[in-house]
Amino acid sequence: MEHRLKNRCELSLDVVVHGRNGLTLHGRTHDISLDGMFIQLARQAVSINKIVEIELPHGVWLHGWVVHVEDEGIGIMFRSIDSREERFIGQLLLEKCGP
Repeated sequence: MEHRLKNRCELSLDVVVHGRNGLTLHGRTHDISLDGMFIQLARQAVSINKIVEIELPHGVWLHGWVVHVEDEGIGIMFRSIDSREERFIGQLLLEKCGP
C-alpha cells in the first residue's frame, strides 16, 4: 500500500547517512520527494524507526527516520525540512523531473 503524500522522482545522488550511534554509511539516492527518499546502501546497518541525518551535496543536511529496510537500501521519511532544504530539493526535482 502506498503511503506517500508526494510523488517521488528518480534521482541518483551520492549521500552519507549518519546515525545517532556514530554510524556513517555511504549510499546513493534512488528517488526523492519533499517527504522522503530511498537510499541504496551496500549493507543495511540501519534498522527501522531509527533517526538519521542525511548529508547531501552542497552542504545540505536532512533529518528523518527509517520507515522501511529492504535488501537494496532504506526508505527515509523526513522529520522536517526548512525553507533552504525545501528549495534545494525542489530545484533538484525541477531539474530532473520537471514541474
